[in-house]
Amino acid sequence: MRQAERQKSWGWMIVLYIFLAGLGGGTFLFSFVLLFIGKYEDIARIGALAAPLIVAFASLMLLFDLGSPAKSYRLFTTPKTLMSSWMTRGAWILTAFIILGLAYALPAFGLFSWLPWTQATIFGKVLGFAAGVLSLIVPIYPGLLLGVIKSIPLWNTSALPPIFFLSGLDTGVALLVILSIFLPSAIDAAGFHLLGIIDIVLIVLLFIALLAYVEIVRQSGKTAAASVRLLKTPFFIGGVIIGGMILPLVLLILSVLASNINSIRILDGTAGILVLAGALALRFSVVTSGIRRSLEL
Repeated sequence: MRQAERQKSWGWMIVLYIFLAGLGGGTFLFSFVLLFIGKYEDIARIGALAAPLIVAFASLMLLFDLGSPAKSYRLFTTPKTLMSSWMTRGAWILTAFIILGLAYALPAFGLFSWLPWTQATIFGKVLGFAAGVLSLIVPIYPGLLLGVIKSIPLWNTSALPPIFFLSGLDTGVALLVILSIFLPSAIDAAGFHLLGIIDIVLIVLLFIALLAYVEIVRQSGKTAAASVRLLKTPFFIGGVIIGGMILPLVLLILSVLASNINSIRILDGTAGILVLAGALALRFSVVTSGIRRSLEL
């Protein structure tokens, strides 16, 4: 086998794109669910609007990193690549989510009250459901995009998309919690407990999926094993596992057991910040630890 080399093509722009795409998708999904069941609507409306804006910003970063944004129209004018290129599919998915998400969220704000629909109308609900379905795909898409690069076995595995999916949902809940800190009347103790329990479940699932991902990749060949060794740095262990999962898990459990609203806010807000930081560290570790194999045996 030729000398394996660390990939140098994708850096911080891609890391931030992957992070923000998952954050936007997860935030919209939980915001829509809260609005649909009529719970904590003030914070959910803000989350529903912030989510497509976050994904729009992430998409711009992806375009700037991959090439000239002015030529991005080609992704929409070559339909024959739709069935073969995840880049083309992703362009359509992200664009549709941004448009539908904004169309659903904007009528809830006075500046856009002139729109002939609301979130409560049938048309508004259809927009929300469509954007909600796409919000499930948006966090997964970066994993699929990385997965088509066969020369980097750390990425070229079906175990990666679930990691990004669960982490995206986790960050979505964390962002709603953080936003709630600035709106004290938006969520009560029961609401924080609800979001905390959801976050606990997601962190546990993500931890299990991450362990499985590392083990699956480790057994996929010499280059893959080298990537895993590069991945398992003190930064990964400390920033992702301990800081991004274990500590938030402990804080959230303490929060669920607490009854004082101020203590709950502090515990949940700290956990939310740690979750976001850990999710960013996870994506940085995965992207920068990719080792390219020039030629197999």
